[in-house]
Amino acid sequence: MTASKKSGVLYNLAKQAKRRMKNYNNGGIQHLSYAKLAYSDKDQMLYKKVCKMLDDDRLIINPINELIDKKYYETLSFESKQRYILDLSEKYRQMKDRYDRERTLSKVSSY
Repeated sequence: MTASKKSGVLYNLAKQAKRRMKNYNNGGIQHLSYAKLAYSDKDQMLYKKVCKMLDDDRLIINPINELIDKKYYETLSFESKQRYILDLSEKYRQMKDRYDRERTLSKVSSY
């Protein structure tokens, strides 16, 4: 097989893969950022904490501080603590978005 034929085959395979991804994304999944995540059991427990926290009618000034696993956090190095906080804050943002979407959908479906 010559180089041009080989690159043509790879080009067509890449084009087909791209088309499949576009079709997948147009299927309604792309707007649900949480649907792209595979939540572990630990993340599911964290999501339940987020829901409970958001369902409470109190002002939450520092939600990340309430979600930190303090025993685990104390065992980390300085750099690991920073990474842990950044990861936790990103998860909180995603989970809060999921919470908001689910509450909005439940309100719409109840009408």
